[in-house]
Amino acid sequence: MQPFYGDGFRNNRYNITYPTHTPRCRRSAAVHLDETDSTPLYQQIFNQIRQRIDAGDYAPGTKLPSIRGLADTLQCARNTVDAAYSMLVSEGFAVSKPGSGFVVANVGLLHGDPASAAAPSNHRENDTLLGAARKPRFDFTYGNLEPGTFPAAAWRSITDDILMSVEAAPCNDYGDPLGETALRDQIAWRLATQRSVDCDGGSIVIQAGTADSVVNLLSLLDRQSDVVAMEEPGYPGVRDAIVRSGFAIAPCRIGEGYEHFMADLEKSGAKLVYVTPSSQFPTCAVMPVKLRAQLIAWAEANDAYLLEDDYCRDFRYRERPLPPLQSMDRCSRVIYMGTFSKSLSPALRINYLVLPPLLLARWKKAFGSSYPTVPWLSQAVLARFMADGSWDRHLRRLQARNMRKHRALVDALDAHMGNRIGVLENGTGLHLLVSPRDGRSQEELITTAAAADVRVYGTRHYWTGKPEAGDSSILVGFSAIALENIEPGVKTLAEAWFS
Repeated sequence: MQPFYGDGFRNNRYNITYPTHTPRCRRSAAVHLDETDSTPLYQQIFNQIRQRIDAGDYAPGTKLPSIRGLADTLQCARNTVDAAYSMLVSEGFAVSKPGSGFVVANVGLLHGDPASAAAPSNHRENDTLLGAARKPRFDFTYGNLEPGTFPAAAWRSITDDILMSVEAAPCNDYGDPLGETALRDQIAWRLATQRSVDCDGGSIVIQAGTADSVVNLLSLLDRQSDVVAMEEPGYPGVRDAIVRSGFAIAPCRIGEGYEHFMADLEKSGAKLVYVTPSSQFPTCAVMPVKLRAQLIAWAEANDAYLLEDDYCRDFRYRERPLPPLQSMDRCSRVIYMGTFSKSLSPALRINYLVLPPLLLARWKKAFGSSYPTVPWLSQAVLARFMADGSWDRHLRRLQARNMRKHRALVDALDAHMGNRIGVLENGTGLHLLVSPRDGRSQEELITTAAAADVRVYGTRHYWTGKPEAGDSSILVGFSAIALENIEPGVKTLAEAWFS
């Protein structure tokens, strides 16, 4: 490892140490590009530099080659190197030091010692069972995206263009509380043409995440008398938002083919129903067309609203997606909700609601004088990203990659576990539910996997009334794991569970 030169100085805000003298990278740690590799060039650069940082070949404070210099050496475009460096900065492996270019960050301080790094906090069973565990070799998480997915180069270019143009004028005021018009129009056009959603930009409101959307929407209802129904099992983030808002919850069982759903709903007295018909969470079930029609008819007859969360609409791997509930609604009873967390970045916290006229009027009355919940710049960049075609190209690449990962996971589970497990999947979403047939508990399955350096996730907290109903299911996600790690990860998991 190269030595650390000088005493350095600290940036206490980010807990990073900068050296006063910055050694250059060793020639032995050069980056090589493989033109025959399907991995994008910027991703190859990022992967190799990150591997050398993890291995200790690049000490904290090591100065990385300049963008121009590395691009010339590798005979690639500067934007390619720029994108790789932007990813290194965004993930905390490097920092941009004014006047000196990019230097390696103190990764130990940023990410914690491997033995004490915190486990992902969005899976409760694993937090309890594994505690503060290091990052595993194979992490089948759900929700996060694979490193390198975010279109950093295009995003940075658009950001620079906007900030250096007259389009930057809105940064001097608070902006429209409903969201930037350009972004709302872009979303509306795509929903209308690609999903047959009946909307225009004026019926859309931009929000900072699903939970905030639900909380704000519930503020338009009467918490003293109104009940909110939701699927059982269902997304715990929405359930927590409902409880936080002071509403009673009526769970409606999904069961096999939704056979209990309408019966539970009929006796719920609900005025709002949260559903995920295109890819039910967490079962991945697709709501049948007949039930969709029944649900809309029920909402009209009971003066109720349906909150349709189309969170995974972009990821369907076999048949074409069924039209959303909102496109079937002729009585303005469906609130359509979408997000960019699964297809662009969960860190941006951008989602949206398409409100029917009566609720839109209530929303404007309640929030018309408030401040936007999503920063203007994020909205402006996303609007341009969509308008110039970058979004469509990005989404096609991501859909193709997730389709390959879905197929790889299904094939690997079949090859290495076969009939020793049951697999619940419907060709949608970013995860599968796996149920070993030997009756072992979630705790045993999760801890056994962890001992083999594999992380999988429990499902008990997706149930409201009978959490033990989730004991037989383990969530195995593929949104963040690299394609090439899926098969060896499943093989390792199979050996841990069944050897």
